[in-house]
Amino acid sequence: MRKKIFTLLVLIVIALGPYYASAQQTSSTSKADAEAEAALREKAYALLETLAGQVGTMQSPENRARIASNIAGSLWTHNESKARELFIMVQQDINAGLQVPDSEEPEDFQTLMVFQRLRMDTINRIIAHDPELAYDFYMATALNPDSKIGERAKESEQALEMQLARQVAANNPELALKLARKVLSRGVSNELQKIFRQLNRKHKDQATALYKDIVQKLGEIDLLKDYDARYFAINFANSITPPYIDDSSYSELISLFAKIAAAHGCNRKMAEDDERTQACVNLAPLMTVVIRANPSRGRQFSAWKVEDGYYSQVGPYGELEEAATEGTVDDVLALTSKYPQMEDEIRWRAFSKARYDNEIEVAEKIASGSRDSEWKKRMTAELGSVQTQKSTDKEKLADIQQQLAEVKGTMQQVMFLVGAASQIGNNDRKTAIKVLSQAGEISDRLRPGAEQLASQIALAMVYCSLKSDRGLTIMEALVPKLNELVEASAKLDGIEHRYLRDGEWNMSGDGGLGGLLNALAQYAAYFARCDFDRAVSISSQFDRTEIRLMAHLKLAQGVLAGPVKPLPFAYSSYER
Repeated sequence: MRKKIFTLLVLIVIALGPYYASAQQTSSTSKADAEAEAALREKAYALLETLAGQVGTMQSPENRARIASNIAGSLWTHNESKARELFIMVQQDINAGLQVPDSEEPEDFQTLMVFQRLRMDTINRIIAHDPELAYDFYMATALNPDSKIGERAKESEQALEMQLARQVAANNPELALKLARKVLSRGVSNELQKIFRQLNRKHKDQATALYKDIVQKLGEIDLLKDYDARYFAINFANSITPPYIDDSSYSELISLFAKIAAAHGCNRKMAEDDERTQACVNLAPLMTVVIRANPSRGRQFSAWKVEDGYYSQVGPYGELEEAATEGTVDDVLALTSKYPQMEDEIRWRAFSKARYDNEIEVAEKIASGSRDSEWKKRMTAELGSVQTQKSTDKEKLADIQQQLAEVKGTMQQVMFLVGAASQIGNNDRKTAIKVLSQAGEISDRLRPGAEQLASQIALAMVYCSLKSDRGLTIMEALVPKLNELVEASAKLDGIEHRYLRDGEWNMSGDGGLGGLLNALAQYAAYFARCDFDRAVSISSQFDRTEIRLMAHLKLAQGVLAGPVKPLPFAYSSYER
């Protein structure tokens, strides 16, 4: 059976795995290391200051907005006034980009979506420093609701609004409540439950206010006729119960359900042919909530009780995953009091999150505090594997060679070895370099083209992650080739992919080459921390100004994000 042929970008992503920035710095960092880190950060800030003065030279509003927004977000703590100045420039460019013609052309709509994404990315950067400014930016760049194309983008606009509310919930509850009320003014949405839960973790007053507003809104909707709202109401009532909302507020919701059911005669005996019967059948899940919450009051609706689960709801597993994805380890552990029957699963998820974030001490504490069970054994075994990793890496080298013999295809062998080196490099750099050298020899046998280019870039990334200047030597030879490809693609713009916008490379990642350049930007931290000055010098060789500025920007951001973690990749899982 023929092997699957991967695209250029996917080959690199599979080999290297996701990019992890901002690794935890250890307390053992020496004074010399701290001074070197401070000096490196100063170089990064100086580069950003230089880039800020060059942004205006670009012709594309998209590129100006994208690069200026990135610079401002990274520069804020170093030069707040300059960052604010840049965000004003970004606001102007985004507003210009959102003024697309009222047409049904796909390209116009695509342009609108590009600037909507830039808008959200910029809001995310501002939120970290000034939530009020983020809201002002959001309002100042609002779409024209009267435009035809704006109507098509209405869903995107509303999603942005809800995302903003969720992101500011932790640190600016009043703003989150204001945004949630704006969302609620258009109707109920499942996102409101998520906003409530985020507020409820630290800001009970605002969470309760939102809860009451939702109950009031449900009272204004005909829940019999509006199936979606009725579905929301049932899930809302089942998902948020005391003590996570006060008894008084919850009673208001229960009273609303009882009132609606009674208004349709569901609390009285009916003849089989009564036209109100179908209404009560539809409202039965609401009455079931009343019966469960207040048995004495719900007794009048007992004829209409349905089994739990008649309506699906945001269950404990969904809430657990939400807390793990958007909250902290403490937020995850807090769910043990709400779902005591799931304590083992919750502690395992918190443990996994701590391990993923490289917080080994936190993971050890969770493991030691867990009750004896299969889950605790799993935690202990995983922590043990971390401790024994170094001693087993040499044994893995023999295993790598054995598995390599089973990998079919030259390109597949290269990427297998690159992935293996990235996995063992943190504990056995010398062996990892040997594995990369072997991968390089195999890569040389590839025909010149996309696969060889992909393999060389993957090699360069992993070499640099291991602090070997051989990675930068590879990139020095590749930049001229990339320039040739960019120039050729620019001449073919619009034939296969739309690489240019307003005469400049659009940074959108379209096509194999666009995705490749974006991958280089994503992993720029490894080049920057290998040798910052040399990496800046090499990226200065890019012919196009916009690509050169973006490369410099990503190198600076790679430094400011903090020490990077090793590239995670389980070499044994590579497709053979």
